[in-house]
Amino acid sequence: MTDQSVLAGFEHRTNPLVHAVDHAGAMHLTRDRLLIPLIASVCQGVQAPITAQTEAILAAGIDPQVMLEVVYQLTPVVGTLRVAQALPAIQRVFTDQHVAVAAAVPDQAPDFGGQTQAELYGTEIKHLLHDLPDGAGDFIPAALTNHFFNDYYRYGVLSVKDRERYELLALITLNVDFQIKAHARGSLKAGNTESELVWSAIQLLPYIGFPLVINSVHVIHDAATALAE
Repeated sequence: MTDQSVLAGFEHRTNPLVHAVDHAGAMHLTRDRLLIPLIASVCQGVQAPITAQTEAILAAGIDPQVMLEVVYQLTPVVGTLRVAQALPAIQRVFTDQHVAVAAAVPDQAPDFGGQTQAELYGTEIKHLLHDLPDGAGDFIPAALTNHFFNDYYRYGVLSVKDRERYELLALITLNVDFQIKAHARGSLKAGNTESELVWSAIQLLPYIGFPLVINSVHVIHDAATALAE
């Protein structure tokens, strides 16, 4: 059996799910759902699909600056290394298609992200880490506010609602239960509906599997139910 036939056998099994998820997602989400497979690739450190995913995003008419902002803001979630290794493939597609993207300019106050964090999450992390030794309990929450929120939320390329949704999808991909619970609630408070979050998580099915998605949609549903009470 050749390498090509091995891959063909795999795709024969998996393509029906990919197509079913995309078809169902198209009935519940906007075209921005095409950003979700790219989020999964970056978060998992998988480079092979990124070229095709970038091409599909551009073909759908999604603003390339929006795509870049989605990728950039994954940095505080997955770290600099995984984001940096994804960027060359994106840049090659931009170059091949003669896509020019101007550098985004901050259009919010420097502390806009911190204000947003306070509105959506309060002081949860400060309380969680307050008794760490040697100043670590102060450093981590401050770094979280400054980098996770202030350094990214200042750019109006993405709304707070969209940022929160995409960050939640990244956390679901990483399977970090505590953060998924917190950000499911935060995403809902930012204006996402339960349906938007559930169907966005469903878009991850082909890339992270059923157990993580089922667990996550259950968490989202619980968060929505609690907020409605």
